[in-house]
Amino acid sequence: MRALTPNERHHLDGLRAHVRSSGVDTSAADAVGTFVHRTHASWVAAGGPVPEGLVAALGVALGDLVVARAAGARWMMRTAGSGLTPAVVSLSGAAAVLPLDDIRARWDTGCAPGWGAGYVVAAAAHLTEETGTTSPTVPTPRSSAETAPLPPPAVTTSRPDVTPARSAAPNATPAGPVPTPADLPYPPSPSAQGLALRALGQMLDALAADPSARPFAVVEVGGRADLEEFDDTPAARAWVRASGASCAAVAWVGVLPDDGAPAVLVEACDARRPSLRVAHEYAPARPAGAGRARPARPVGDPIVLGNGAPLL
Repeated sequence: MRALTPNERHHLDGLRAHVRSSGVDTSAADAVGTFVHRTHASWVAAGGPVPEGLVAALGVALGDLVVARAAGARWMMRTAGSGLTPAVVSLSGAAAVLPLDDIRARWDTGCAPGWGAGYVVAAAAHLTEETGTTSPTVPTPRSSAETAPLPPPAVTTSRPDVTPARSAAPNATPAGPVPTPADLPYPPSPSAQGLALRALGQMLDALAADPSARPFAVVEVGGRADLEEFDDTPAARAWVRASGASCAAVAWVGVLPDDGAPAVLVEACDARRPSLRVAHEYAPARPAGAGRARPARPVGDPIVLGNGAPLL
């Protein structure tokens, strides 16, 4: 790590001005997070190349919010790796986050509505809960399903000899969690498995930003993914059934079926195929009155629960 040069500081100032020119309140994490989500959704709808300059500007806006939230944090330039990268570093220099890299990665995997605000909270918590090591640690502030992927699916992802009834759940799902999706009686397609992972990550992000995060559904139609939030999972499932989508997922906050631990749960599938049921345990948010406040955060890795009834 090194200090920013005058030219580098000037470049970041230019990116800040670009975001401010949109009228966004750059001092409010919720406002910036909403703008990130809206900008990403507009880009997905329009198609075209990634707007690298705008994405970098949004990363600077998020980083500035982290600096404001984590006492003593400041911008520096990370010199390790394949190239120079702006980083927000803790007071002692023992921990750092990379907002520009993190938001660029999210541009490829999708930004849930609460991701931006949740990122700021989690990144600031990472910088203020540093361990005091002598060399900077530079993780993504909060792990997600994308950083702990499920094993690859089986080579054969469908069974042409089986056509399950639309409303009937497969009856050969193992009683407990299974090692991989490939071990299921009805292995998911790569698209369904990928959508399940993304939905897990999006719900974990939403939960970090808001402990009362609502269920949501994602449908893929014509190569485009649409996400809608709902008051309950039955409404989400009904929307999916009526969508005519080729692939869909429903995500909600619940508990693990074996031990009742709090978890994010997701079901995803292709049309007329049994669903893949996955979960990710999380530690609930801790309020300020119960010690140092922290947002909800994932625990361990994603868990494969089994097959479920078709969603579509």
